[in-house]
Amino acid sequence: MDNSTVTNLAVTAVVLLWLLSRQLMERPLREKSPVGLVLIIIGAVETGWYVTAHPLSWRDGVLVVVSLGVGVALAAVRAFTVRLSVRGDRVVRQGTPLTAVLWVAGLGQHFLINAAVAAGLGAVSVLFYFGVVLLAQQRVLVGRAATAGLSGR
Repeated sequence: MDNSTVTNLAVTAVVLLWLLSRQLMERPLREKSPVGLVLIIIGAVETGWYVTAHPLSWRDGVLVVVSLGVGVALAAVRAFTVRLSVRGDRVVRQGTPLTAVLWVAGLGQHFLINAAVAAGLGAVSVLFYFGVVLLAQQRVLVGRAATAGLSGR
């Protein structure tokens, strides 16, 4: 493994631990959260640099899109493992152990693309992946809260 791969894996581990800690603690449900967007931007820049130096085949691109699609589907399922309730005047959310398992499973499927695409692409695109699936989960949670008639500020 080269230094950039080790660095990407270390950053992935830190971000995953941070995301899991936030997912499992009770927190207010926000209609919009900038975290996913920030991760998408950083991940898009990193992935763009990688693609500039290592042009991808159409197959590589398709597999990355498939991984994102699977990740978004898992995010939708994962959103239904999150408990929603009202505390005072706020809607709060709290993930369950199954939420954490589905985060790890989603990340695992994303890294499986490394075996089939340009070496290192899975690690380089992981922040983009995190951002996309985090926003997808957020949309489903907000929709669930609205459908259930939960209201908060």
